[in-house]
Amino acid sequence: MRRIMILFLAVFVLAGTVWAQDPSLGKWKLNLAKSKAPPSEMANVKETVIEMRALDANTYESISTTIQKDGKTEVTKWTVPISGGVQKYQQGGPAQGMSIVAAKIDPHHIVNVYLQDGKQVFLMQMNISPDGKTFTGSAKVTDPQGKPFEYLVVYDKQ
Repeated sequence: MRRIMILFLAVFVLAGTVWAQDPSLGKWKLNLAKSKAPPSEMANVKETVIEMRALDANTYESISTTIQKDGKTEVTKWTVPISGGVQKYQQGGPAQGMSIVAAKIDPHHIVNVYLQDGKQVFLMQMNISPDGKTFTGSAKVTDPQGKPFEYLVVYDKQ
């Protein structure tokens, strides 16, 4: 389930990276107080920061750095086409067989489709606030005990 959380956070970044008039470029910090996930996944997170930038005219790059309470650091780095599509990981990334496809609705709304071995396992709704200061992601998933659970991750622009 921890890999799903890391993947969820990574896809949050994917959503931000595919917006054409991109209000999400820059640095975002996870607001732990406003975010909601199973305790087993967020209990050890001290801080997560995501940085997004245009790599070239057709590609965005994202780097997510998570610092655990024990000081351990996890870095995930990937690229995605500006127009949307599949994330390509250079460092870290989802579990074997998992892929993520983003569908841009408009500059403030993206739907991310998670695929496990080609089969859809869940959707994530991504929204950036009209003032450009808050980025949220939500998805309905199943916790390790098989119970439905709704993720909510909230990032504040730095």
